[in-house]
Amino acid sequence: MRLVLLHGINQQSKDPIKLKQHWIDDIEEGLAQPGALSHIDVSMPYYGDILFDLANRKASGAIAQGAEPGADRAFAEFLVEGLEEQAELEQISRSDIREEQERQTSEAGHFTAVEQGFPMDRRINAIVSLLEKISPFRGDIAVRLLDQAYAYLKQPQATSAVDTKVLPQLESGPMVLVAHSLGTVVSFKLLRALNQSDRTVTVPLYVTVGSPLTLSTVQRGLGPSFETPDSVRRWINLRDPDDFITLNRSLSAPLFSESIENLSDFNNPGKDAHAIPGYLSHPPVAHAIADALNL
Repeated sequence: MRLVLLHGINQQSKDPIKLKQHWIDDIEEGLAQPGALSHIDVSMPYYGDILFDLANRKASGAIAQGAEPGADRAFAEFLVEGLEEQAELEQISRSDIREEQERQTSEAGHFTAVEQGFPMDRRINAIVSLLEKISPFRGDIAVRLLDQAYAYLKQPQATSAVDTKVLPQLESGPMVLVAHSLGTVVSFKLLRALNQSDRTVTVPLYVTVGSPLTLSTVQRGLGPSFETPDSVRRWINLRDPDDFITLNRSLSAPLFSESIENLSDFNNPGKDAHAIPGYLSHPPVAHAIADALNL
């Protein structure tokens, strides 16, 4: 039985070997068994640098290579939609956003993109600012997620580059598949595509943690359907209620299958509720992985 790990956003410039080992260490911590995975075939297809380079959010403010005319506006609209969902979760009202827009415009004397480094409109700046007043992590993480989600879902060059890295690891099984953050979007899309092409492989356990599959803008980018792929025998979805990337939503019916085991009685330690270490070291998840691997 193979174990496939799929990372999420903000993994650029990481050492793939060390990153994989960190995930293994976290799972073993949850098992309280150092070395428990030492004899398991573990793979982690690394696409962090590729996606970062092809995404829109760059220090230069440049739109990704190969972007079609008008892509900057389409990207801004995607950001606004995703950020508005985050704002609604935090009970930030439309009037709050409007007042923040007016404040920023008044201070600047004219519209300018505030500390974001790519073309944005006033509404994006205002929502990011309000989210960061709640937590300094939230605005930045939300933008990074939506930026790379947009690149993966909407830019064929980025989609192809990521899929080329990940798909070969999903074409042979059986495997236990564990995905975090944007990795849950990538893995679900590819499992669904394999299922639709009759190239399904056996996945005794599919674990998604901190998943943005709950975001309407991501769901529209993926398109139907959201049925559990036939290859997946058991699907566990774990979220910390404070992980705002998940919008505090389960992967539940009617859009998703009722068979998904949604676990939310979990408090991710540390300042960042979206961080992977606490998710993987959560004993129920670690033990489910171990059981599926027949450890």
